[in-house]
Amino acid sequence: MIEFKKLSKSYDGKTNIVDRLDMTINDGELVVLIGESGCGKTTTMKMINRLIEPSGGEILIDGKNILEMNPIQLRRNIGYVIQKVGLMPHMSVGDNIELVAYLKNWDKEKRRARSRELLKLVNLEPDQYIDRYPNELSGGQQQRVGVARALAVNPDIILMDEPFSAVDPITRETLQEELIKLQSEVRKTIVFVTHDMDEALKLGDKIAVMQGGKIIQYDSPEKILKEPVNDYVEYFVGKDKLWKSPEMLYARDIMQKRPAVVLEHRTPAYALEVMRKRDTDFLVVVDAPYDQPQKMLGVVTPKELKGKGMVENNRMIDIMRKDYPTVTERTSMVKVLNIMKQERLHYIPVIEEEKNLLVGLITHGSIVNIITDALVDSEVEKEAL
Repeated sequence: MIEFKKLSKSYDGKTNIVDRLDMTINDGELVVLIGESGCGKTTTMKMINRLIEPSGGEILIDGKNILEMNPIQLRRNIGYVIQKVGLMPHMSVGDNIELVAYLKNWDKEKRRARSRELLKLVNLEPDQYIDRYPNELSGGQQQRVGVARALAVNPDIILMDEPFSAVDPITRETLQEELIKLQSEVRKTIVFVTHDMDEALKLGDKIAVMQGGKIIQYDSPEKILKEPVNDYVEYFVGKDKLWKSPEMLYARDIMQKRPAVVLEHRTPAYALEVMRKRDTDFLVVVDAPYDQPQKMLGVVTPKELKGKGMVENNRMIDIMRKDYPTVTERTSMVKVLNIMKQERLHYIPVIEEEKNLLVGLITHGSIVNIITDALVDSEVEKEAL
């Protein structure tokens, strides 16, 4: 765990580049620091391994103040990946990866076995790359070696300072995907600095948006998108970013919260009247009225009602479709759209995950509404610029 307590950095004793930050980064989290140039994000990250010394406050790693640690030993126990990689040009790939392990007096066989293991982990074939030199590698390959070197002595913490910004967009996307996969396997505590909100949303477990040396908002990517704390965060994120990140949209964000329902003991004639009043051809059959929690039992459409409107003995429980597909509140919009397309549905009920209670209904109309809102917001933002 990394804790910032009133962390500050100033260079003239007056202007705070970093201004009394309070933040906790939990073990195994990938936390992104993001903001405009000069906001203090890189300075904040470099204070973690004391490449820059704090002017005030504390940084605690697992409860211990880093100022009480030997800075050289501190740095050797923290992986560090930078924008321009920083590989030693006169050293082979293997020797670059093994450098920190060498400084920590690992024996030669152990170092070599570790570098081969790490090359495999970053998708570089050891026999092909271990004896090459940095100038024989592409930018993306060099960056993979940089990540492998950061992992060499299995540190708990890795700092990444805009590591993918110097490569082309296709390579950058590939490296991002590989980092996501790698993190799922090794679960390190990673502090990642970027100026790219798309990258932050894709990679971060949490995002810290910084402005003027302060953290303006520290939240999950979902919350940053949906609940920006002020106009600066909203502007920085971009009003149309949510629509550009549909994996961040869930069923609960696009559903109607008061779908048309009918109780299980009601007749077909009553159901037809509800359809008429609510201007719908789809009813969810439930076991309780609106003022109580409602468990979904099935659905009724004109297909189930056809020819049974005047049969008094029929009830919804007798004629409803019981095997109708549903989604939960946390089902992503991408998955919702796929289910609706595959099953050829115009409606899909949304169910509470734990108690299986009806909480809403997604329709083609509700999806169109959110697309329209996103497009309108985008056009308004363009006009404002």
